[in-house]
Amino acid sequence: MLTSKEKIIEAAIEVFFDKGFDGASMREIAEKAGLTKPMIYYHFKNKEALYLELIEEYLELFCQGLESLLAEDSDPRARLSAIIDFFEQTFARGARVYNIIQRETIGNGHYVDLLTEKYFIKLSQNIAGFLQQGQQSGFIRPDLDPQLAEMSLISILLLYFSGENVFQHMGRSMNTRVYERSAFKNHIFNLFTVGMPTTETGA
Repeated sequence: MLTSKEKIIEAAIEVFFDKGFDGASMREIAEKAGLTKPMIYYHFKNKEALYLELIEEYLELFCQGLESLLAEDSDPRARLSAIIDFFEQTFARGARVYNIIQRETIGNGHYVDLLTEKYFIKLSQNIAGFLQQGQQSGFIRPDLDPQLAEMSLISILLLYFSGENVFQHMGRSMNTRVYERSAFKNHIFNLFTVGMPTTETGA
């Protein structure tokens, strides 16, 4: 059974997803959660505090999970494969929340500076560091700039997994093989690595 705070968070996700930050109201969130407005304000000072806590909770989990993958002492090919899988699993579990986060960062967001300083700079540095290490080991293409490659990799993964419904629809009317997970993963390996692409069974 969900606690009142968990009900508020779930309701807030729905309302912020549908209305955006500016269009959402604490009254609507309270109604969606089946709670009173005073109960909302017991847990959260205002709409801004609720919105920011929701975003930061998911970003913290995402960054911690990715840092754990990057820190593993394993074959870099397996780690890159795991990073791709991690993005897929993340969007599968919390697609609406990450859609909210994307709108916050791509549009005229209220907390872009805060989130960049607290999460995105470190995330960027960690992935660029992984790619640079991969170059030193001969796994990542040596002609790539690690920082630009990091931006490209994240952009591709975000677009693919956040736009899954679009790509599934396209796959029904075009070459379906192009939109299969294995084809997408192989494409990532072809873009960034030296040697043969990965496979779903071998990665």
